[in-house]
Amino acid sequence: MDDRYTFTGNTDCQEVTMKKTLYRYAAALTSALALAVNTAPLPADALHGEIPAGWLLWHSYSDYSAMDSTLFLRTPEGSISEISGSFVHPMNGCFGTSPDSIAFMAIDTAANEWDIYLYDAQNGTAENLTERSGYRNEDPKWSPDGQSIVFKRGHWDHSIDGFRYDLAVLDLASREVTMLTDDIAEEAMPCYSPDGESIYYASYTDGIGSICRLELSSGVTETVYGEDGVNAYYPVCSDSEVYFTKWLSADNRCDQLMKLGNDGAERLPFNSDSCDCSDACPTGDSTMIYSSTASGSYDLYYFDGESSYRLDELSSGRNNLGAAFFPVTARSGSFIPGDVNSDGEFNVADAVSLRNWLLAEPGSSLSDWEAGDFFADGRIDTFDLCFMRDRLINI
Repeated sequence: MDDRYTFTGNTDCQEVTMKKTLYRYAAALTSALALAVNTAPLPADALHGEIPAGWLLWHSYSDYSAMDSTLFLRTPEGSISEISGSFVHPMNGCFGTSPDSIAFMAIDTAANEWDIYLYDAQNGTAENLTERSGYRNEDPKWSPDGQSIVFKRGHWDHSIDGFRYDLAVLDLASREVTMLTDDIAEEAMPCYSPDGESIYYASYTDGIGSICRLELSSGVTETVYGEDGVNAYYPVCSDSEVYFTKWLSADNRCDQLMKLGNDGAERLPFNSDSCDCSDACPTGDSTMIYSSTASGSYDLYYFDGESSYRLDELSSGRNNLGAAFFPVTARSGSFIPGDVNSDGEFNVADAVSLRNWLLAEPGSSLSDWEAGDFFADGRIDTFDLCFMRDRLINI
């Protein structure tokens, strides 16, 4: 038997009180998803609005200058873990081709430099991909095929008496870094186009950013959005769409979230003239998680296509930014949570299949064990069975 499938306890669940006891054990079960610390359950119905099923990353800090950022991971079932290790001020996390692969930026406590880290949720370890490079390494984003990470690399330039930033790409297999740009402009916040053929990024001149695109095969760059006196930055690609953040105007610096189209940039409907809306995190064709200062500090909000809801249980009185999302459906095509027998439905037959499999009954099998991994901890056991039964009771 594969050791990732672990059988523990009483399959009849007689000693497990539904929900309260199960959620208490959930913190221990999610240890495989975090380097360390502070797991706590979060019922999905505690949110205002209902975000799609998936994994959510974001960072939180009191103030950027305080250097006290923490990076959080929320599983589809609502358990939250803080990702920690031999680094400080982690932020700007992003998912690779699975929710188990997470890249982020943080300050290496030994070298005291910004570096790009790779977190492996399967074994709970983080690797410094740019260790002691002598550069500032920031703003990582995965390629669509998960084979490389594009990022911003900076070094001190005496000719300008300041840091000079260019774009770089790191090959995950060889760990080799290749520079993509080499010019006087500051280039930052890169991301791959959905087809992997281009890089979108922010290019700054005199402190004002424009959204640019670099074609990787030819090296040709073009400005796809720029406005005099208006800062535009943080492009995000999702499917065929490109989103970015910009000031409302040269006279009003409230951040607005925009969608780039053939006819220019479209202002998204939840923006405000009196508060910031930034850090787009698309979750579907018309749905999005984003950050807003509507309540004072930056909080996470969910736009369901018609209305926006503050995600109260994810708000901490600190600034919550940099959301990234990995949908459950992306893990295994037409994935249905609980459908371990892969018959297209989640019902009592799935609970019977899981119980028999845990008891090693002759002929028992699971067509899709991941569908029963309700705690997304890389293992399936009696706690998943208890949660499955609880969910069936409440359907």
